Amino acid sequence: MTQVIATVEQAAQWVQQTPDAGAEWNPVYRALLDDPAHVPSEGPGSTPGAAPDDASIDLVLRQLTAPALLVVAVTIGARTRRLRLGLDPSGATIERADGDQPSQWTESAVAEVPAVITAFLEDVGVDLDPPRLDIRRRAEARGLTPEQTRLARAALERGVPAEDAFTSLPGLDAALRDALTAPGPRLSLALTLHDPRGTVTELPVSWSRLWVTGTDSLYRMDQPAGPALEVHPVDGGDVLGTLLPILEQGVRFAAACAASGGAR
Repeated sequence: MTQVIATVEQAAQWVQQTPDAGAEWNPVYRALLDDPAHVPSEGPGSTPGAAPDDASIDLVLRQLTAPALLVVAVTIGARTRRLRLGLDPSGATIERADGDQPSQWTESAVAEVPAVITAFLEDVGVDLDPPRLDIRRRAEARGLTPEQTRLARAALERGVPAEDAFTSLPGLDAALRDALTAPGPRLSLALTLHDPRGTVTELPVSWSRLWVTGTDSLYRMDQPAGPALEVHPVDGGDVLGTLLPILEQGVRFAAACAASGGAR
């Protein structure tokens, strides 16, 4: 199995030196480097070093240009660890990132991706329950009132720590306070779909969800439209219950792009 150790900048520079340099990258990687057509040649962590073999370059190229990119990130304290997975029916590519350290790039069979993600979450300390997607109505969501939002924003702008800013809000629901001041791991899941040919979808499509572990419960945080945040207490199985259908959707999209000639 091919394995590469490199920063995103190094991987980008290797790809830029190949005949496939013009391939369109997934929007996630375009955002990471701002302008993939001009990767800096100087600066910390940006020196390409010795170019790897063809298999390694092909691996990072498939990851950077993946039509479906699933990102799983866990933040505990000041440390964030990420798993970025390029989904394709013929095989997934994986970038494991830990803060500013060089990433580990590998590949896996699509059937093994759920186990890869589960092992990652367990390794970083996220407790998992059997998959169970909790259905929550928007009308049942907890959220800040306009006045609470105004007070919280004003406190944060004055430099008040986030926990203090939310704890001091008058009339704040206990579960909402627990979610907004949650000390536990913060887990985010995001899927970004893009079809360079515009056959399956004309514009990139992004979806994301966040979970926080409070003192009393696990909370799902959604922001479907506008600035309002919707908070739902959920069971522990909500993480995998959400992940598995989102993963399937990403694979289906990548298959559709391949069938239309939009994938490498």
